[in-house]
Amino acid sequence: MRGAFLSGEWLYVLGVTYAADEALLAPHLPRGAQIDTLEGSPRVSVVAFHFRRTRLRGVPIPLHVNFGEINLRFYVRLHGRRAVVFIREFVSRPAISIVARLAYNEPYKTIRMRDEVLARDDGLIGVRHRFGPGLRNRLEAWADPEPVVPAADSPEYWLTHHDVGVGRGRDGRARSYDVDHPVWALHEVRSLDVDVDFAALYGPQWAFLADAEPSHVTLAQGSQISITLAVDA
Repeated sequence: MRGAFLSGEWLYVLGVTYAADEALLAPHLPRGAQIDTLEGSPRVSVVAFHFRRTRLRGVPIPLHVNFGEINLRFYVRLHGRRAVVFIREFVSRPAISIVARLAYNEPYKTIRMRDEVLARDDGLIGVRHRFGPGLRNRLEAWADPEPVVPAADSPEYWLTHHDVGVGRGRDGRARSYDVDHPVWALHEVRSLDVDVDFAALYGPQWAFLADAEPSHVTLAQGSQISITLAVDA
């Protein structure tokens, strides 16, 4: 973790993925990056997880150590490397949003959020995220307790293992940063409940996701992570 701008743990990383029209993603595409596809289609994912033991440049910020994040992202290639681009990143801690927006032009926004890890008598584990005004938006999934590492040629690996994030500088050019974590083991998801006002959170162009069927659902065990400083790509 030495030299990391941000480090910590991402735990119980829930990803709900949909096929998306390339025209919806193009306005968010940094110059120099190309939209990537899975099984012939661009994909957009809502990804929710718990951030624990967070450090900014190695320093814990009071009240900003443990919190949830929910982001909307899509998948690209930059100089031949597989990467992700964030359309919107929600957190409940304002210092994270302020630093990310001002220093790196990342699309963070502070909103009210609450996340829980649950258990049932039948042995399944669950994650529940509520967020937005009145905590009215909800993501909830139940999964097998024992995770399994996905095969390197599987869609699940494609969706959950990237070592590059790509942002867009104020001049429109791509800015890349390295995300370091091991390959995540995945829990088999048995049920999913999505009750999200996509239009209100992300804009009217994303309203269709409220009625869309996810193409893939993943729940990663998570791990320690580190993110290095962004550099011009």
